Amino acid sequence: MHRIVRSALWMMVLPASAHALMPPEVYRNARAEAPYHVQIAITKVDAPRTGPGTCGVEGQVLKIFKNATGSLSNDMTVGFAVACRHTGDVVPLGGTIWLNTDALEKADYMEVYLADTAEGLAVPLWNYKLISKLSDEPQFPVD
Repeated sequence: MHRIVRSALWMMVLPASAHALMPPEVYRNARAEAPYHVQIAITKVDAPRTGPGTCGVEGQVLKIFKNATGSLSNDMTVGFAVACRHTGDVVPLGGTIWLNTDALEKADYMEVYLADTAEGLAVPLWNYKLISKLSDEPQFPVD
C-alpha cells in the first residue's frame, strides 16, 4: 500500500520537476563530485531561435565556493552549455533539466557546478540555477 501511495506522489511531482526522472541523489552526487561550484554574472547567451536545444552561456566568475584544481579565479570568464527550451517547446522525457530560454536571456546571475572536459567546461547533470543576486553562501548547495 505504501508503495502505491509513493508512486502516486511521484507522478504528481514529476511534471513540476522538468521531467527529472533520475533519483535526486544522482543529481546530488554530481554536484558533490564537481570540481567547481561558482556564481557568475551572465555576460552572453547564445540560444537557438526555435525549439529546444543547447544554449551557450558565458559569464564572469564572481563567487567561488569550490575550486578543486585551483584553476578558476574571480573575474575570469567561463563558458559552458546548458539545455534550454522556449516556452511551449515539447522536450524529450529523460533526466535533462531544461532551462527556459527567455528566463536565461533575462537573467543576470547563475549558480553552477562545473567540470573539465576535453572540449572545455561542462555542467555535470544540468546542475545550474538562475539566481536573482549574488550571495556569500550557496543558493544551490550540494544537499
